[in-house]
Amino acid sequence: FLTAKSDDLAQIQGFEAGADDYIPKPIRPRLLITRVQALLRRRPAPISDDREEVLRLGDLHIFRERVQVLRINDEGETIDNIVLARKEFELLCLLASRPGKVFGREEIFSVIWGSNVIVGERTIDVHIRKIREKLGGDYLKTVKGIGYKADF
Repeated sequence: FLTAKSDDLAQIQGFEAGADDYIPKPIRPRLLITRVQALLRRRPAPISDDREEVLRLGDLHIFRERVQVLRINDEGETIDNIVLARKEFELLCLLASRPGKVFGREEIFSVIWGSNVIVGERTIDVHIRKIREKLGGDYLKTVKGIGYKADF
């Protein structure tokens, strides 16, 4: 509250009404700014602003919550809805989350399949091939002997 009332009863009523602070007039602007900043530091960051996180890789828009990949042109029109299997989608999200970063095979296995699952040695290669077939273009690059990265 920022008010001309400075008596104890008015302050008590203000706090009981839900005030985080009570500042009687006359105010000192620097003190007011400092108190507001202190209050904002105590507030948790908002969980969501109702906007879904979208990963972008060139003209691809990857919607994690919707588990959807759209190809969108420069005018904002959807050109293509690309359907991926679950692991393909997770792999694409991983690579697109850090474009240019080379993910090693061990890291990909750990993040996508976990340590308790036994998969074949060529599993990643097969998934990458299928993603490339569905996406077209040259979004995923192979770094020989190391792993894969998203690039455009």
